Amino acid sequence: MTPEAILAHPPRVLSQAQRARYFARGFLAAEGLIPDEWLALLRARSAEFIDKSRGVAGSNEEFDIGPEHRPDHPYVRRLRALVDRHPDFWRICSESPLADIAADLVGPDVKFHSSKLNYKYPGSGEIVDWHQDIPAWPHTNYSPVTLGIYLEDVPVEQGPLTCIPGSHQGPIFVHRDDKGAWTGAISKTDQAEIAMGAAEDLTGVAGTVIAINCRTVHGSRANATNRVRPVALFVYSSADAFTWMPIPTPTRYTGEIVRGAPATVAHLDPTPCPVPPDWSKQGYGSIFTAQNAEL
Repeated sequence: MTPEAILAHPPRVLSQAQRARYFARGFLAAEGLIPDEWLALLRARSAEFIDKSRGVAGSNEEFDIGPEHRPDHPYVRRLRALVDRHPDFWRICSESPLADIAADLVGPDVKFHSSKLNYKYPGSGEIVDWHQDIPAWPHTNYSPVTLGIYLEDVPVEQGPLTCIPGSHQGPIFVHRDDKGAWTGAISKTDQAEIAMGAAEDLTGVAGTVIAINCRTVHGSRANATNRVRPVALFVYSSADAFTWMPIPTPTRYTGEIVRGAPATVAHLDPTPCPVPPDWSKQGYGSIFTAQNAEL
């Protein structure tokens, strides 16, 4: 669906002004949309898995573990395939207002794609270089949106997600180095074409929902506080968007319709998209491993 067609449907959670702002700028941050009980559930399950990670020596299908990880000092960069880890994560994804927010941004027929829970630790270990999401998991159109929930307050000094306004209407960059290896980042040469000075931080109190279009250029700086910054991320698309390459982190729910009905016709956007690696053959670690060239 086009933005105009989506906006013609009555809003469910967001205001019409918030929806229009998202389509114009490629991102949005909004407070007060997630009831306290959902946020409390998300925090509780997150704490349980961080505690579970104390018995894990290295990265596996559940955890992306940082080099500093120890039993007495858990250092989990990412809880992978979040909705597969516990039924409550799928409940948050499909039953909370989050799926209705997705409908406000992709149209009334909503498909689930993927999810994760990222943790940004103090220091520079989890700096995320500028990138776009869609080159890693291309679709037949550019409706996919990542909806995030901040589990704790995220001020500017904690390294919030940072977006370039309007970049979703610009080029889709190749996220590879000069030798063709996947880096998960926009090259320094291409970054020179981007209006970095216009970047905006998506700060917010605990429970803030952030929405980032799949083409929006974004990243995050170092966490300059002494607190971990956790953010749960859920990716949705319009039902008429279909993946055309294996996705990096499939879940048992990938492709499930969480609002509305399945599509009978695919929406094909003519804008070219670079082809990613075949993740089904080479496997996928995380954006951290890709950008830091970890084995």
